[in-house]
Amino acid sequence: MEEEIMKILSEVRNPASYSGREINVYIKKWEKEKVKVAIAYPDVYSVGMSSLGFRILYGLLNERDDCICERFFAPLEDMEEILKKRNIPLFTLETKTPVRDFDIVGFSISSELNYTNVLNLLNLSKIPVFSSERKNCPIVIGGGNSVFNPFPLTPFIDVFVIGEGEEIILEIIDVFKELRGEKREKILKQISKIEGVFVPSFPEEKIKKRVVSDFENSFFPARYIVPLTDIIHDRISVEIMRGCYKNCKFCQAGSCWKPVRKRSPEKILEISKEIFKNTGYEEISLLSFSAGDHPDIEKIISLLVSEFKNKRVSISFPSLRIDTFSFELANKIREIKKTSLTFAPETSERLRFKMGKYIKDEELIQLCEKARKSGWKHIKLYFMIGLPGEKEEDISEIVNLIKEISKIIIVKSSFNTFIPKPHTFFERERFISRQEYEEKRNFITDKLKRNKFVKFNFHPYQMSCVECFLGRGDENLAKVIYDVWKKGGKMENWQEFFSFERWQECLKEEKIEISQYLNRMEENLPWHIIKI
Repeated sequence: MEEEIMKILSEVRNPASYSGREINVYIKKWEKEKVKVAIAYPDVYSVGMSSLGFRILYGLLNERDDCICERFFAPLEDMEEILKKRNIPLFTLETKTPVRDFDIVGFSISSELNYTNVLNLLNLSKIPVFSSERKNCPIVIGGGNSVFNPFPLTPFIDVFVIGEGEEIILEIIDVFKELRGEKREKILKQISKIEGVFVPSFPEEKIKKRVVSDFENSFFPARYIVPLTDIIHDRISVEIMRGCYKNCKFCQAGSCWKPVRKRSPEKILEISKEIFKNTGYEEISLLSFSAGDHPDIEKIISLLVSEFKNKRVSISFPSLRIDTFSFELANKIREIKKTSLTFAPETSERLRFKMGKYIKDEELIQLCEKARKSGWKHIKLYFMIGLPGEKEEDISEIVNLIKEISKIIIVKSSFNTFIPKPHTFFERERFISRQEYEEKRNFITDKLKRNKFVKFNFHPYQMSCVECFLGRGDENLAKVIYDVWKKGGKMENWQEFFSFERWQECLKEEKIEISQYLNRMEENLPWHIIKI
């Protein structure tokens, strides 16, 4: 089969996305006694290989001598068409083995808009999309940000990993290895006893999320894969901290990934040196919800700058908070290579303080003045519209803030519609109407469109709407997800493939009112069985 697939690669765009011949990839001998795991990121290769969590699981499993772990991703249209036309099941990158031949298939699900992709990948693998129809099939596992409310996916997923997966997945491997050959139901029942696991066929009243306690010494993939084609985040990513010290009322990540744990500067340097030796990458990104919150961030930067300055390796932060930002640190980083400044004021100062984000406009303006004097050319700002308690004056204040900053430095602003996410302070709040959204967007656009020092964009309202009702959904939405997929829905986190009309049509066919998931929710919330 591998020879046939390698011939196919000459017929598709970007064959490197399917070849699996990257630097530092694991290709292990296929032995009967080993537990075989295929892990998927339900999006294209360039997105999936940018996920650090995905890389961690891949390396962790392959470090076990009794386990084989291989990868697969969502194929682009040309490859999917060939697979269907020639009746070839979806295969893994490493050995081109059909996904259905593995013992366990795991999905890392970070977005509700990827739900239809999960179904599509199962179908392309010739694995029944419904758990109830699987007999001699792999056990299908789902984990990631989106499964803190697993219910819209329960008919399709056998096992949900709630919380951090490094320890859970190893325990699942142990259970499978011990019970290999037993009935599927017996294996699932035993897996359901693992803390942090939710098995829909063996439901529990409460599921406690799993947390890695010894984060300092937790596994990190020094054997870091270097792709042979462009990916979104093509660099070394080093996780320096998990969890967030703040309690912003709108932030699901902040509430779900507590408690705060951090790596020491010495450990971060050790990891960075090892990965650099194995890859030769010229950028190291320090990952956390806000890197500036790490209490030893200055020492971390000093160690990395000292180690990598002469190697021309840049250090970057993907996210920073204004209240923990230090220009001294930023300028030290720029001794190597310039990086961009990105902050999230979110809303007006008045509402910002109510949300639990204590940052004054004046502080941001002063920050921008320092940035300009230090040679920075532009700043990226992220805002939300539609927050609970938002008034016209808040939208006006956002516009005025952007105008003031644009007098100092070029501003690139992004606007998202607020989504009330499960497990947050605002989980019961409503999602604003299309009319409200358009009024706010039109006001902002009208006030800023003539300012040549401001660039701005709005995330599509309808995509946020689907993300909202799926994120707050129950099992009733599973049939809608299935119907949308059957009608061609997939890759819906890409605007060119997204169809709101298809979702509306399927909701109508199932006689489900979308408003029950968008309006304020007063009744018991399904995800409250998950204890975070």
